Amino acid sequence: MNAKFTLAVIALVGIGVFALPSTMSLFAGQHSFYNIDATGNQIPCQKCHGDVKAELSSNGNTDPSKGPITPGPHAAFKCEYCHRIEQGSASGDNAFGRIKYNNATGSAKRYAIISVADFEAGNFPTVINGTDQFITGADKVTRLAGVALLHGKGNISANVTDGTGDILYVAPKGDLRIMPTYNETAGPNQGLPLDTNPATAQGGLDISRAVVNSTGTVDLTNAGSKSVNPGSAYHAASLVSCLECHGGEEPLGHNTRVTETINGSKPCSDCHYGGGPGVFAVPGGNRMTTLQAGGFNLTGMADDTGAQEAHKAWVTTDDGINRFGGPNGFANNGACIGCHTHVAVDINFKKGYKLAFDATETSTGVYSVSNASVEGQVNIAIYGNGSGATYGVGDKSYTWTPSKTLYMNGNSTVITGLNGDSSDSASALTTP
Repeated sequence: MNAKFTLAVIALVGIGVFALPSTMSLFAGQHSFYNIDATGNQIPCQKCHGDVKAELSSNGNTDPSKGPITPGPHAAFKCEYCHRIEQGSASGDNAFGRIKYNNATGSAKRYAIISVADFEAGNFPTVINGTDQFITGADKVTRLAGVALLHGKGNISANVTDGTGDILYVAPKGDLRIMPTYNETAGPNQGLPLDTNPATAQGGLDISRAVVNSTGTVDLTNAGSKSVNPGSAYHAASLVSCLECHGGEEPLGHNTRVTETINGSKPCSDCHYGGGPGVFAVPGGNRMTTLQAGGFNLTGMADDTGAQEAHKAWVTTDDGINRFGGPNGFANNGACIGCHTHVAVDINFKKGYKLAFDATETSTGVYSVSNASVEGQVNIAIYGNGSGATYGVGDKSYTWTPSKTLYMNGNSTVITGLNGDSSDSASALTTP
């Protein structure tokens, strides 16, 4: 019996030598998470989108005869420069959070104002005293009563006593509010910034420049109005418009803003908070406990529509790797594992090939565009390793049948489609 038992143990160990490494490797990869919190996106987008990364990294000028080889205009861009521009975990655009702290008798109050991200993450103290202020330390982290703010912005009203000697102020849940930076009152000023200084009104919101008093009134003069808090409309990557960066005019266009930044007169953090090296490293700071994955219409919140979430369809599709279904769709674990963990991802993407639309011109030379659609299909295989440091991109296969009669370079040769080659060059065009 002992001999048989010994042989069984040896057999199990032998099986383990082959089976356990891959099993434990996958287990470890599924429990080592990337984060998308307010301190910045850690997910390597190229793990799933290697083809996009390869295109962005390509050179602008590849012909030496036409001058030096130059990087493409977006070669140094990170994905979040265009997708998920508004970093953080909270919701609400052009807003901030206000917290009312009451003393024991309720007759004396102090108000604190912070970013929406800190507000919705519960990243503020529940109790303060009469002398607490927001303090920025040598590590450039702003704290209130020992709680580190994720975005380093905050302000607080002066202490008000009622003669009872109370020094502790407690924030009841009913006294937490999201405050707008724009006028909501009907009339000629509706929709205009509450910052009445024209020089700062269209700039990024800096709560530390605002003034709040013991009645909760907030004066945003000189504090700006443009607050970029990731809305519940998306979770990680949004379907943004190119004009958000290429509009050319303030506050959306970056032509002026980039120049000002280079000249040192307008730091990027005025609009894009999220910090440089070590600025928002907060050892021992409050942990986020809001673990709901908003932006997919799964949390039950009325404003969590996921309307601008690029990955909504993936998350809400039943791939069989989920825990439960529901009226709002499935919580697809495959999507969470693919993005948030250190596991390799292998995707066969099927994308549109050609943009088609109708353009008409009036007698005065005004164009109108309508009936935009995508035609044809591009198949491409992408592999990204666990860290995203290495990715593989396969050959592209194109399929397209023209909906109109098209001629090669305007001559009499009719184009009938693409022959599926790995490029859409002239040699890939199918002709009779």
